[in-house]
Amino acid sequence: MSNPFTMHCIAWQSGAPLLQEVRAAACGIGLMNQSEVLPDDMDERSRHALALGTNGRGIGCARITPEGRIERMAVLPHEQRTQIEAALIEVLNDYAHENKRAKTTVVKTKRKSQLSRIGA
Repeated sequence: MSNPFTMHCIAWQSGAPLLQEVRAAACGIGLMNQSEVLPDDMDERSRHALALGTNGRGIGCARITPEGRIERMAVLPHEQRTQIEAALIEVLNDYAHENKRAKTTVVKTKRKSQLSRIGA
């Protein structure tokens, strides 16, 4: 069975509008706070995972910092599936391994279970 989403591992510049759209939607329902929605200096230095639905809309995102921390993860509630959550973490872990980043650490925020995958 194919996944009803695709994963992408991208630089901030490549996906900022979609990444911010997912963050804003997550903030609107209490999964992220306003400070997590706004871009910061770490966004430019981090790699981002972006899950897209079959309609091309962003449904999940996360980032891995140069230090190996997985942060700002969100999967929209109507799209929350275990495979999206696991895929986001897996893609970022793969990126970290391929680029010899520090051991990854998932940073918990106030949200329900949310992880997802991204394809390079």
